[in-house]
Amino acid sequence: MAILDDEIRVLLKENRDFRNVWTGESAAHFGAQLTNFLLPLVAVTALHASGTEVGLISAVQFVPVVVLSLVAGMVVDRHPPRRTLVLTSLVRGAALGLLGLAQAAGGLTATQVVAAAAIIGTATVFYEVAYQSTLPKIVPVDSISSANGLHQATYSISQLAGPSAAGFLVGRTGLAPTFAVTAALFAGAAFSGSLLRGVKAPGVPRQSALRSIGSGLRYTWSLRPLRDLCTQAGLSNLHEQCFLTVFLVFAVRERGLSGTTIGVAIGIGSVGALVGSLVAARIGARLTVGRALTWGVVLAAVGLLLVPAVALFDLGTVVLVALFALAFVVNGFGVALFNVFAVSLRQTIPPEDQLGAVTASYRLVALGTLPLGAFAGGALADALGPGRAIWIVGASYLCVSFWLMFSPLRSATTLEQARVLGERPRTADTAGEQPSTS
Repeated sequence: MAILDDEIRVLLKENRDFRNVWTGESAAHFGAQLTNFLLPLVAVTALHASGTEVGLISAVQFVPVVVLSLVAGMVVDRHPPRRTLVLTSLVRGAALGLLGLAQAAGGLTATQVVAAAAIIGTATVFYEVAYQSTLPKIVPVDSISSANGLHQATYSISQLAGPSAAGFLVGRTGLAPTFAVTAALFAGAAFSGSLLRGVKAPGVPRQSALRSIGSGLRYTWSLRPLRDLCTQAGLSNLHEQCFLTVFLVFAVRERGLSGTTIGVAIGIGSVGALVGSLVAARIGARLTVGRALTWGVVLAAVGLLLVPAVALFDLGTVVLVALFALAFVVNGFGVALFNVFAVSLRQTIPPEDQLGAVTASYRLVALGTLPLGAFAGGALADALGPGRAIWIVGASYLCVSFWLMFSPLRSATTLEQARVLGERPRTADTAGEQPSTS
């Protein structure tokens, strides 16, 4: 079986805009993974920051997702995507370059790192909304799943290789040169974005910022398919983050695993995500888009439930960690399957002048639940004990994973059919009642 399907090979060979945008996104993904590793590391090693300060540096990158996603959607719908892709890449590269200079000069402070994290997080929100809104404008609808599969595969590879590459660079060259390499990756992303041609800002009627944001939210939630996708993504991310938080406590306190061992087990899960993203288009063609989307979430939940299940047995550390890793591989495969088709549907259903608003609204719901999940996981582990909490979170995730079973999306055979579902008038089935799970 070829690693890349025929549609991807054709897109990379013949579609110049897609090739340039994907190249830039790949550089940005690796830059982001290096950044996520570097900022907490420099706080601990160079600044001797407290645990609270390290947590603040990590968390501040995600605050803009909640605060600025809707604003980013409005901006993307009003301005050419090339401008947004280039400027946000340059901003991230400049912030990291300045940190590298400060580190080399010996004057780096915690305030500078926190400020840089906030700037990078803000630029990332605008970049991601612009990228995901641009893809359906340059890729035919029948190739959008394959394009998103390649995007998801690139992200999975960056998750696998990014932290290791960052650790290697820091060990061999030091922090300042590693900051320079990371800044160069974002400069490369800016250059690739500058090569985008033929995609202009849609002719969105000028209206106030608040009305524009409200219009995007109303449109997203007025269509049953988009509303169901947003809800499923938010519930899934809430449980994924909650489970991960509980698992860290469970693995350390009840199974005595080291941080390195836990990281290896979780990191191997990215292999499942990589495979899932590469074969998603083929699975969708065989099972239908609706089934692949729906069962991908269920598979992700089942994968996490395997973690406490295998922990019930008296196993050696090596076998236990191997089974944990296998569980995360299953989870990663299911998550990738869902993500490829969820993003493809989100890009296919709305009209061009609402792509930015829908993308932003979706990301607000999907990613805004991550900090809630982390907080809930810690609270449950403290209140109930990690052994009991991990079962409760896993079982709850399995229950909510069936949400799309009650959505009209489950019957969508192709992306085109899903787009038609999104265009139907608001009837009792498409706009009214919430699905019943009783």
